[in-house]
Amino acid sequence: MPHAADHAVDLAHNTTEHLLADMERLREHLGIDRWLLYGGSWGSTLILAYAERHPAHVSGIVLVGVTMTRPQEIDWLYRGLRLLLPVEWEQFRAGVPAGDRDGDLVQAYRQLMEHPDPVVRESAAREWCAWEDAVIAHETLGSPGQYSAKPDAARLALVRICAHYFAHAAWLSDGQLLRDAHLLAGIPGVLIHGRLDLSAPLRTAWELAQAWPEAELRIIDDSGHTGSPAMGAEILDAIARFADVSP
Repeated sequence: MPHAADHAVDLAHNTTEHLLADMERLREHLGIDRWLLYGGSWGSTLILAYAERHPAHVSGIVLVGVTMTRPQEIDWLYRGLRLLLPVEWEQFRAGVPAGDRDGDLVQAYRQLMEHPDPVVRESAAREWCAWEDAVIAHETLGSPGQYSAKPDAARLALVRICAHYFAHAAWLSDGQLLRDAHLLAGIPGVLIHGRLDLSAPLRTAWELAQAWPEAELRIIDDSGHTGSPAMGAEILDAIARFADVSP
């Protein structure tokens, strides 16, 4: 199977549109009329995009660490957070060529991850993951250090795909998912979000809850982006409620 860690694998056909088509083909193949969608972080962006396109086939939604991959969210994670982590951000910024350091860092890392020299790609992946780990370092109840701890191939694939999607704002127009949240009318949802989440601040989940009356926002005070035992319990409770069984 093709793997994104392999530089020879072309990502041209790895886009949000292709993923949405894959989801719908899978639903049809399995003979499922309506399904419960569950996912977190970038997965919440994909789920919202799918549900807004195919609302008749969605019975409910559980989202964790809500994102909509808007340009403002991407800019916050890879530039705005320098206000809180100046030393670590300067290291992240130094990971790209000098001429790119005052521009779009995500785009610069995307280009590095497509560089023909594997040493360049590996260095870029390490610097990207070091920054991601700095952002979650305070999440002691979750999984601090999880990005850099990934095996080499997984780390390369993660960074290459993230940079590919974020450099294109997930091929969504700015604010598209929030603007089209009215298409979710009638679909029950649970939005589970950590108050300590620096990667994806709570405001995104709150804005979605305001635009989607059927969605219940559950804020987990002790959790960041990588979760906590309390967040895990909330996830199990939400899924159990949709399954109509006791957790």
